[in-house]
Amino acid sequence: MTAPASRHPKVENPFSARFVRPGAIPYIFPEGRSPESVFALFRDQNRQGAVVGPHGVGKSALLAALREYLAEKNEPFLHMELHNGQRALSPDDRRRMESLWEGTVLMDGYEQLHSWSRYQVRRLCKRRKLGLLVTAHSAVELPVIFTPEPSSDLAWRIVEYLLQKGEPLIAREDVEACFSRHGGNLREMLFELYDLYEIRLHPPVKPRIEARQGDVGG
Repeated sequence: MTAPASRHPKVENPFSARFVRPGAIPYIFPEGRSPESVFALFRDQNRQGAVVGPHGVGKSALLAALREYLAEKNEPFLHMELHNGQRALSPDDRRRMESLWEGTVLMDGYEQLHSWSRYQVRRLCKRRKLGLLVTAHSAVELPVIFTPEPSSDLAWRIVEYLLQKGEPLIAREDVEACFSRHGGNLREMLFELYDLYEIRLHPPVKPRIEARQGDVGG
C-alpha cells in the first residue's frame, strides 16, 4: 500500500512530533497485506488477537490504521491507549467498555496491565461480545495475528512521505544509517532525523573574527 501524497503546505520541520505521532503517518502495509487482510485474520481467531513487536516498529500506527478501517465500515469500536506503568483499567475506561456491545476494543499497550487486570478485560469482552485487538511488546494470552517488520526500505518510504511537507534535506543514505544505528526502531530514527533536519535547515553561523588594531604587522 503506497502512502498517499501529502497536501499539506510546507512546514518548518516535518519530523515534528505532531507529524510522526501514531495515526499521523498512513501505515504502509507490506506486500500482500492490507487493513482488510489483517482484520480477516483477527476474525479467524474469534476476534481475539495481538499485534506483537518491540518498541518503535509501528504497532500503534497499525492500530490507528485499523481504527480508520472500522470507522469507514461503520463498525462500532473503542480505541484505548494505556500509559506507561498503567497496571489496571481506570473506572472511566471500564465504563467505556461496558457501554459497547458487539463492537471491537482496540487496546494499545495491553501488556502493561497486571495479569489479573488483563483477565478482567478478556472476561468483560466475552460478556459484552466484544472483539479484543491489542498491541504488546511480547506474546500475551491472545493469538498473534500480525508482527510489524520494519526495514530500511519502509523507513525511507515513511521519510519520503514526511519530506513532502518540508524541504529535501534528508537523503536515503541518512535514513539507512540512522535506521541501522537504532536497530530498526522507527520512532527513535525519526527523533534523530528531526535533529538532523534542524541542523541542515538552520546551520550554525560561524562567528566572525575581526582583526584588532595592531594584529597585522607592516
